[in-house]
Formats: sequence, structure tokens, C-alpha cells
Amino acid sequence: MSQSPSSVPTATGKSQLALSIAQHLGAADAAEIINADAYQLYKGMDIGTAKLTPAERGGIRHHQFDVLEVDQEASVAAYQRHALADAADITKRGKRVIWVGGLRAIFACSHRRFRLPSHRRQRA
Repeated sequence: MSQSPSSVPTATGKSQLALSIAQHLGAADAAEIINADAYQLYKGMDIGTAKLTPAERGGIRHHQFDVLEVDQEASVAAYQRHALADAADITKRGKRVIWVGGLRAIFACSHRRFRLPSHRRQRA
């Protein structure tokens, strides 16, 4: 039975839960985490996003953290491409993927494999 992901507010313990699950599975040898929080994609946006520091990540590899500069525009289509590539690579290496974050649209696009057009900014 497939279950739709749900949105969970910031700072409710999602990252800690994901780490606990990864550790239960065997830590860095068994699972890697993919971020699905739009604000955590940005470098330097650590306050107010509950982003774990590298030390707090417990040696477990995290993907889609700090991948954009604050002046770069994020899009769900670009996130989908990169996150699904990360997931395929993790799976290919025999590890489990743990998705964590608070944005339902990102989860939905990643799990249902919606086909999204590349984002192109229109100029007025």
C-alpha cells in the first residue's frame, strides 16, 4: 500500500528521526539521507531551518544540503532531477534512501515521478 507523504512543521525532530533510522539500519554503511526541505538547499541558511551541522549528522552522508547560493533560484523540477539522481546512486551502491524534510511538493514529485518541465524564468 502506497502512502502519501505529509507535511510536518520545522523543528519537530524529523532530522533526528532520520538519523535514528539510519543508525538503526547500520549507520553510514546502510543508509544515506536526502534533504527535502527547500530552505536547507541554501548555503548559509542554517538559522531558522533546523539544519543539522556536519558534526550532528553522525557520519551519515546527507544529500541536497547547501547546494545553492542564497542568490540562486530553486525549482521543484531541478530538485527532482538532482534528488532522484542521488537516490538512484545510493540505491545502486546497495544502501537505503531516507528522505527527510518538510515540503510535501518535493516529496510528491520525488516519489510519484511527476514529469516537470525545466524551469525557465520569463522576462517581462
